[in-house]
Amino acid sequence: MKMETKRSLVSAHHNYMVNGMLTPGFVLGEPEGKDGFYFLADMVLPGESTPRISGRFFDENGVFLFELVWNRLTRNPSRCVHKAIPTGFQVYRVSGETVLKVSTGRFPNGYLTFLEGRLFDSMGTIRMEQEGQGTKINGDALLVLSSPYQNGSEGNND
Repeated sequence: MKMETKRSLVSAHHNYMVNGMLTPGFVLGEPEGKDGFYFLADMVLPGESTPRISGRFFDENGVFLFELVWNRLTRNPSRCVHKAIPTGFQVYRVSGETVLKVSTGRFPNGYLTFLEGRLFDSMGTIRMEQEGQGTKINGDALLVLSSPYQNGSEGNND
């Protein structure tokens, strides 16, 4: 009799709640692309507690808002505002509308990061939105990273 085993997809250290499951990291879109939509919630390594969020953000009409690289605003033609909060950070439009809120909680067994906001791609299609306390992904995505996403690697080194 052959026994089959499945490797746990949950990190013992840090996770995000996505589509009703815990995942150590995930990516939407094409991070390697020059100007298109992407959102990367990268793995958090042991000894760290701050999630690494990167992405290119668009509004509901497909207009480019800003780019975020490892939690820092880079290109920002819409003059969005990045604000630190006790549990993470948020980015909002000058109108006050929140684009993204990232908050991390510490639990007895590690960290869990919650993502809030409605993210659209360059066509104005909704790709990510809040669902309860978690995040709902719409469309294609790599929902589980098994290693940190680096230099175009898909973080899936099985």
